[in-house]
Amino acid sequence: MRLTLLTFTAAALCLAGPAAVADATSATADAEASAALLQNPRGCGRAGSVLDAAPEGQMVMVPGFGAETWAVDTVKPEAQAWFDHGVRLRWAFEHKEAVRAFRRARAIDPECAMCAWGEAWAIGPNLNGGGTDDASIRAGRQLAQLARRKARGATAVQRQMIDALIERYSGASASQGVRFARAMDRIARRNPDDPMIAATAADAWMLQADQWWDDDGKPADRGIGRAMEILEASLQGAPDDPGTIHLYIHLTEWSDDPHKAIPYGEKLARLAPSASHLVHMPSHTFYRVGRYRDAMRSNVEAVALDRRYDELAAPPGGITGMPLHAHNIHFGMGGALMAGGGEEGLALADAFLATYPDMSSGNPWRQLMANDAYAIYGRFGSPAQVAALAEPPEERPLQRTSWRYGRGEAAARAGDAAAVRAEAEAIKAIRESDAITGDQADKMKLFVEVSQRVLEGRAAMIEGNAEAAVAAFTRAAEIQGMEEEGGDPPIIWFPTRRSLAAAMLARGDAAGAKAKIEELLVDWPMDPYSYFVLAEAEAALGHMAAAETAREKARVEWIGGTMTLKLA
Repeated sequence: MRLTLLTFTAAALCLAGPAAVADATSATADAEASAALLQNPRGCGRAGSVLDAAPEGQMVMVPGFGAETWAVDTVKPEAQAWFDHGVRLRWAFEHKEAVRAFRRARAIDPECAMCAWGEAWAIGPNLNGGGTDDASIRAGRQLAQLARRKARGATAVQRQMIDALIERYSGASASQGVRFARAMDRIARRNPDDPMIAATAADAWMLQADQWWDDDGKPADRGIGRAMEILEASLQGAPDDPGTIHLYIHLTEWSDDPHKAIPYGEKLARLAPSASHLVHMPSHTFYRVGRYRDAMRSNVEAVALDRRYDELAAPPGGITGMPLHAHNIHFGMGGALMAGGGEEGLALADAFLATYPDMSSGNPWRQLMANDAYAIYGRFGSPAQVAALAEPPEERPLQRTSWRYGRGEAAARAGDAAAVRAEAEAIKAIRESDAITGDQADKMKLFVEVSQRVLEGRAAMIEGNAEAAVAAFTRAAEIQGMEEEGGDPPIIWFPTRRSLAAAMLARGDAAGAKAKIEELLVDWPMDPYSYFVLAEAEAALGHMAAAETAREKARVEWIGGTMTLKLA
């Protein structure tokens, strides 16, 4: 798994999802959590503790989260149904709802050992970074021990799983994760045809690794290689298991071959049509391989499903209490920007700013996530829509930067170089002020500088000053290139190297522009706007057949309007 110190991927930004997690924390705690996720992003965002899950008696079992069942030690069908629902929710990364479901199963059958196991499992560590606090570990241990005391009616395999879970919560904290992974691995080897056991074992190996992949996409941890073996073997026998597919998408995303997950991602939404996060999950693969339209559409549907779940189940906290809702919107906006999906993108941008109107000064991540919303207004919004955007308060410098950036992009569309430069100067003033503070201030200011330089480049392109445009875009690309680009929608929403290539072409360096585009397409495969610039470069070089091929590729993922070099 890659390190992201600058690109601020969605995995880090999901920390800003629920107000209960982010806005209610102190600025210091927020900064510490943010830094931790930047160093070691997991899954799709930070879930936090789930010990405060709402009373289970009020829970509604919404259908459409899958059809898998795993028989446990109960003779009560309702308890079995709630256990199965808990498992489905856990694999859908609905951690609090999973805890509520397992508690419901335990209330129906207090003697069900595996129902207690399920609650202990759901309370503990997960790929969203939650369940690692002392209180959660203590609660998990108590529940696992309760499961052991009640395990007389459990099968031998189930008793082994209970003992494995006790390993997760006992002894030296530094070795809990790997001991649980090893214990589950032994169970998986003895039960190779059980997808529930396989997924639990693979999940355990993924959790214990500090880094998943090296720079070449090879396993950086032996447990990651083993997790891949487990998942791929399980998918051979159970190719329609949602939990296995979910983990496989995460694990392959930054491997050396993310394409392997495509056939599984393409069917995941059909397997769990009500689970918003599972409907969203294919977009991780789609975006990584350059299927930006599909990434956008997956998340448009996921956002709608969040609203549907809120209507049907009324979970505590509503939409804003859903840890991954902001992630769904942000991912959808990222896909819309890359594909030219103005209509869908504007709807998502409206939803984001309406759902999260209050972005505390102590939480920079939600302000950064808003960048895609303002970029969408700038790239696709009407003059009236752009003019209607309220100016963020001064204590939110990152959001103010994004607001000005969006206005600058809109001015660039209108061909108003002076207005574009005015927004760039205002952003420069924010960067040079003391408004951005904290441990991550230097990195945040680099993000602000990218917005400034992109607008300076846009203005220079409108003015016909290709040299100045090359200089501005070179600096933007230099900053963006400090870390790995592409995938998992980064806050710098597009490859600034394509703007640089367009400026190089305007300067008369068609060969250099072509080389720059071919270089960036490795990180941003199938970027339609980059293929447009490539087509123009090939035409300038007299390569007419190659130019037409590039134009055809540009049309594959682009659903927007006319492309121009000035807005590349």
